[in-house]
Amino acid sequence: MTFHIPLAKILEAQNRIAPYTRRTPMLPPPLVHRDIPQRLHLKLENLQVSGSFKARGVFNTLLQLEPDQRARGAVTASGGNHGLALAYAASRLGMPATVYLPGRASEDRVARIARFGAKVIKHGDAWDDANAKALEHADREGVAYVPAFDGHSVVEGQGTLGLEIIDDLPDVDCVLIAVGGGGLIAGVSAAIRQKKPDVTIIGVEPVGAPSMHKSIAAGQRVGMQQVRTIADTLSPKSVSDLTYGVTSQYCDRVHLIDDRQMIQAMRWLWAECNQLVEPAGAAVIAALLDGGIDIGKYHAPVAIICGGNAAAESVFTAYQQAADMMSGIN
Repeated sequence: MTFHIPLAKILEAQNRIAPYTRRTPMLPPPLVHRDIPQRLHLKLENLQVSGSFKARGVFNTLLQLEPDQRARGAVTASGGNHGLALAYAASRLGMPATVYLPGRASEDRVARIARFGAKVIKHGDAWDDANAKALEHADREGVAYVPAFDGHSVVEGQGTLGLEIIDDLPDVDCVLIAVGGGGLIAGVSAAIRQKKPDVTIIGVEPVGAPSMHKSIAAGQRVGMQQVRTIADTLSPKSVSDLTYGVTSQYCDRVHLIDDRQMIQAMRWLWAECNQLVEPAGAAVIAALLDGGIDIGKYHAPVAIICGGNAAAESVFTAYQQAADMMSGIN
């Protein structure tokens, strides 16, 4: 079975969501860096409304609901960012919303989502467990279910990011994209490769949750028995038929990185670019710092910094501890 995301649908999504989302900046290459290619551009989707690319697909989905559907509300399951995007979008559109999170979701994630008025329910150990409950809830209550990645309207919304990259950098010839459920890489690669077929698309996935990597290697969608990674927004047990089908058409390869490398990349983005991001947002930089991906041959490569919803309190606590230590010395 093959899947297709028409370019026309992504263009429609771009017009539909424009009043509700940001055109995020493209950070130009730094002047002096020896640890990453000097021509690299960073697409700062961590500065998107609600802190990640997820708002694109959520708004594209909710804005196509009938008025009576909006009035009843929406439900979803999330590792964090999708739920936050739904809570934000529902608040903007005056809709009630419920978000199911896996039991291991941090209290920071819960608080961020609840701040926009959504009801938060924890269930199960992984996103897949929470998603099963969200689907039950949608059927029982008659509310709209907004998939985290397995939906055409969601993937089309994420594809608008690809259109922005081409508009901002017409010479783009390589794009690095983090992979969780696959909605981002499916949408962005569909948009870019239909406009510029020669652009290289490289996915980056945690070694502890390599469902897309394994699926592409097997030539069919493959699920995982267990996932283990600090990148909770990149850790479903399986991609979907839709996201696998689209990604397998356009993606040139998927590179695996580990948690240690993501933490190192988070530190790099903070020290070198003043960007505080979550592990998923640093995944593409991790792939460059570890030398696993060589993009030196490309003229205009882009790395998508997909999310910035890090628990800032942990950073502030670390600085406070350092300040207290220095006060004791002085």
